[in-house]
Amino acid sequence: MIATPLLLFGARAALPGIPWKRYARPSSWVDIGLIALGAAGLVLHCVAMFYPSLIETIPGTGGYIQAVDGMSTASIVLYIVPAVIVLAGLRRQRPLALTLVAVTLIAVGVTMYDGGPLNVHLVAITAAALSLAFTTALLVLRPQRTGDRAAPGHAATGR
Repeated sequence: MIATPLLLFGARAALPGIPWKRYARPSSWVDIGLIALGAAGLVLHCVAMFYPSLIETIPGTGGYIQAVDGMSTASIVLYIVPAVIVLAGLRRQRPLALTLVAVTLIAVGVTMYDGGPLNVHLVAITAAALSLAFTTALLVLRPQRTGDRAAPGHAATGR
């Protein structure tokens, strides 16, 4: 699960044909920041649930770990908020990509709180991580510089 995003982002850096220019859409720096912030929140939630000793090393995180591990309303909110932040950051992307990430994040939430088997939840986490990695690595374009944009209503030359 860690290797695939690393390979995708490495391929993006090494191969000029990635992202898929035909399907990719530019994002703002705010969008990219939202994606990063939301993804960090989701990772923090996952680590607090599966590896709390890693987060305990950070002072003041005991309440957060208890809230996440308690599987209460607080835990649900601490999952939903970063998931919505990720989706807000992806709002400019193709509807299919946004829907895929949203559905996989919903699957993670449902399998986390429905009391079902752990292996189903882990598959949902993998699907969400991969859909987010594929979307961001292959479809999210960095913001354009002001001089690179065509003026609204004008040809691509900017005249």
